Amino acid sequence: MVVCLESPKCREDDGDRLCSLPEPVIHQIFSFMETIDVVRASAVSRKWRYLWLSVPYLSFDMSTISSNPQEIWSHEKFKDFVNWVLLSQSGSVSIQRFRLYCLSYANDYTVYRWVCAVARRNVQVFDLTVYGEVTELPHCLVTCESLEALKLACRQLRMCVLKLPFSVGFSRLKSLDLHNVEFLDHNLLHKFVSSRRLLEKLILKSCSFRDFKILDISSTSLKSLTLDNFGGDESGNYKVKIACPNLVSFNFLASWAPDFAFEDLDSLQNAFIFFDIIDRDERDNESCHILSKLLNELCEVKALKLSTAFLRFHFVLEERGFIPNSFNYLKSLVLSVSMADWVVPSIISLLNCSPNLEALTIYFEGEDCDDWKISNKSIFCLTCHLKTVELIHVAGDENELELVRFLLKNGHVLKKLSFSWMEDVENRKEIISRIMKLPRSSSNVALEFLEPKPHDDFLKY
Repeated sequence: MVVCLESPKCREDDGDRLCSLPEPVIHQIFSFMETIDVVRASAVSRKWRYLWLSVPYLSFDMSTISSNPQEIWSHEKFKDFVNWVLLSQSGSVSIQRFRLYCLSYANDYTVYRWVCAVARRNVQVFDLTVYGEVTELPHCLVTCESLEALKLACRQLRMCVLKLPFSVGFSRLKSLDLHNVEFLDHNLLHKFVSSRRLLEKLILKSCSFRDFKILDISSTSLKSLTLDNFGGDESGNYKVKIACPNLVSFNFLASWAPDFAFEDLDSLQNAFIFFDIIDRDERDNESCHILSKLLNELCEVKALKLSTAFLRFHFVLEERGFIPNSFNYLKSLVLSVSMADWVVPSIISLLNCSPNLEALTIYFEGEDCDDWKISNKSIFCLTCHLKTVELIHVAGDENELELVRFLLKNGHVLKKLSFSWMEDVENRKEIISRIMKLPRSSSNVALEFLEPKPHDDFLKY
């Protein structure tokens, strides 16, 4: 990039086209950068010299600044930098997003002063990650009428105890994201959520309650709910009640399923259910009842994502004579599968129960332990509707190739079959050669071979 030295305005023939972009566009580019880097970028051109003073996106991450071994910042230097930026910017500049990742000490009220400073500047999105304790949110943030999204994450061995207001405050809050937070009373969360009339998104990750027995989420405005590694003990000895008539998306990740009670979920379209306990007493009547009830509540969703442990219990339900649910509205199915012999019957059962399925994604985990033999059979969604299949973490094992053979042979309207490799697969050319020789029922199917995806990609929601 050419630095403009002759004029405060950058000319296109100088080669610095970034300088000629409109200021809102440059602000948008800067929104993806740490504030320290935005300030450093001011040296690139004269036009940018004071641009950082009006950028409405502020991001201060002590871990990022300290990651440069040649520039180790002390906690005091980090505080000085944040103070300098907040004091230098005009108070008339409304902050669209403020992100802070730092230490917080019990007797140090610096973070509270920063919170109040951005609250006075009409902050819309507030993202705070602290190493330390947070017990009560500053009153200035609670009463901030511009705040629409709040994320609070505590990074320490024990959880932060948080007191949420329920009678006043957060009048325009649409999104609440809490990580590693402990609530003294589960009723406070219930009152808070039910009284926020604009709240549309709620994420509770690694959160818990003292004396926890039941979680009650009731809201007429909530559209997206995520409970990740949440609540009671690993055996699922607690209850979750969800009464959200406008809920569209539901993500639940835990060791095991609690006793769910759903009310008014007619709007639900997307669900992600992840259990990681696969060696539980799967033939226990109570476990089968819980899973059967949960499946019944999900039977009208359009997109469904299930873990291996959930598939295992789906297989057991059928073995015990439970009538499988029909997912007549399901368009997209995402599965994580092991290589056990029960996996194939479970996949086939889900395909048979999803007559209108259009997209199938499968994440492979583990190595071959049983040989898969899949009989060619007519499955309605494969014959009439399934258009795209994505296989992820492919290692080229025989079981994977058997599934590919089955899908190509029986996917009559298949348009695209893509493969994302597992890391360190050395014989890719040999595997591709074998796949390309497999017979196909669809003459229009395109095969794609892609680079590996992150190992935790399945857990994203």
